[in-house]
Amino acid sequence: MSDPRRRLSVLLLDRIGYSFYQDRGGRSFLPEDRYSVRLVTSLDKVGEATGEELESVVAVDVYDNRALADAVHHQAGFKGIRADRLVAITERLLLRAAELRGELGLPGQTVEQALLFRDKVHMKEHLRAHGIRVPEFAPFSEAAARELLSRTTAVVAKPRLGSGARDIFVLREPADVAAFAAGQTDRLGEFEVEEFVDGELFHVDSVVQDSKVLAAVAARYIDKTTSYTELRPCRDVAVGPGPQLDALLEFNQRVLAAHPDFTGVTHHELFVRDGEIVFCEIGARAGGGGVIAGFLSRTGVNLDEAVIRAQVEGTVPVPRPPADHLTGFTVIYADAGVLQRPLTPPDEPWVLECQVLARPGDRLSRPENCNDAVAIVSVRGGSEDEVIRRLDRVGEHMVPVVSPGS
Repeated sequence: MSDPRRRLSVLLLDRIGYSFYQDRGGRSFLPEDRYSVRLVTSLDKVGEATGEELESVVAVDVYDNRALADAVHHQAGFKGIRADRLVAITERLLLRAAELRGELGLPGQTVEQALLFRDKVHMKEHLRAHGIRVPEFAPFSEAAARELLSRTTAVVAKPRLGSGARDIFVLREPADVAAFAAGQTDRLGEFEVEEFVDGELFHVDSVVQDSKVLAAVAARYIDKTTSYTELRPCRDVAVGPGPQLDALLEFNQRVLAAHPDFTGVTHHELFVRDGEIVFCEIGARAGGGGVIAGFLSRTGVNLDEAVIRAQVEGTVPVPRPPADHLTGFTVIYADAGVLQRPLTPPDEPWVLECQVLARPGDRLSRPENCNDAVAIVSVRGGSEDEVIRRLDRVGEHMVPVVSPGS
């Protein structure tokens, strides 16, 4: 008979740094009295790997599939004792984590289940079969793109496994399709093509138990998610009570009902066009930017902790119903060069969180995806208008000053 007092051995795949696996008070999401952690972390984050719960630490390039697999297999059998769970919260590692679980015979999300939240073709095929309105789409080919373009004003080519709003191409003419195909010859199999939905982009972030939403918060992107390409901030504001919020939450529950075995966290993006809601994509992860801070402020649940709890225990923390106040965030970008001045938010009680990701003297590169920010600031307010005014105040206060440097 197994010892019920034995700590569960958790093999954690990490890219963001081990300091993120705790709350603001320093409480670990994997406390040492219940878990022993075998960490596989990124080479540039190994310095953050501290904690009594850590049993073993290996640092590799986590996006090198062979190096990651070798590290995981080593950690899975550390000291001759088999790991109990394999956990990952970073979007780009979720599918690889599922593959490695399969190799090791560990419980958790399978490859087939992970693909429904990672591969944009698989996810839309699945939801269309369940009656969800999705854009017209196809695996990319020039013929498929031209045929779809003949029936709509524009099409979008994007990587099937993409993240970070990177490599998104809007194609409006047959010549655009040909130019895209010529420029991406070696990668065309990685792309899908879908109808361009000219509407507002929203997202719903949820904590889910067995496909039932326990709490969800909806928000609207004020700016394009690709605003990093223009070095402009990307602002986001929660949707207040009313018919639109009700419709977004109902659509979100319908989508999750198509995943009856799912427990965890979802970040669901959707379009609203002339009152119609159209699915965009869904991930089995916490949203980026200031989503975690806003969700915590309104429900008391840290979404990253909920992801870990779901993967380790099969349950999620029970959130409280969303509070009446609203939240929002702004993601701030800077051009290439050396940052000259510190980035500090307004000294106001309505600032929920400020993630400063660059400091004076840092040499910056031009952002390549929406995650390449210099700062992310989350705020709260009593209404959407108040939240937006406060986000604009942050933007006026935190203007990056960059010099070319030498």
